[in-house]
Amino acid sequence: MVSERSATARAGQSEQELVDRLLALDGSAWRELFEANYGRVYGYAYLRLGNAADAEDVAASVFSEAIKSIRSFRYRGIPVAGWLFRIAHHETVDALKRRQRLPASIVGDPGGEHTDLAKAIDRMDLGDALGGLKQEHRDVLMLRFIEDRSVRDTAEILRKTEGAVKVLQLRALRAMRARIGGR
Repeated sequence: MVSERSATARAGQSEQELVDRLLALDGSAWRELFEANYGRVYGYAYLRLGNAADAEDVAASVFSEAIKSIRSFRYRGIPVAGWLFRIAHHETVDALKRRQRLPASIVGDPGGEHTDLAKAIDRMDLGDALGGLKQEHRDVLMLRFIEDRSVRDTAEILRKTEGAVKVLQLRALRAMRARIGGR
């Protein structure tokens, strides 16, 4: 128990040190943040948008927004990555809204790439199953199971209570089971 507390304290201290370096606009800190999180942010955006180019744009926007808004960030024990995923959530929502305003012929069919990725994951059309869920259900499933986020981190990113995240997760899993023909 004592070692868990000291490990948690060390992790919090290193997060605070990273935040301090980011606030000082230390290039190596920003590179460290980018290298540790770009792939995960890109994957999150890709699964929501189903298009590599759009996911790249969102991932780039996330880090651009992070640099612009770092002065307003306050470390409160939540990892900096949680803050990035909150930005990623907002950026993907904005991208989806922009996509809805465009004619279908301009948007194209992102299903090819998305379907290939989904088939690679347990040979199940995960992309279509996720795509048929409510947005909040997709968000909670992606954060909890694809990004392997804790309930607490997920609640922080989605700006919901932990209880609300648990309820959403239960409902999302039931909806997913119904979509893929589970028991």
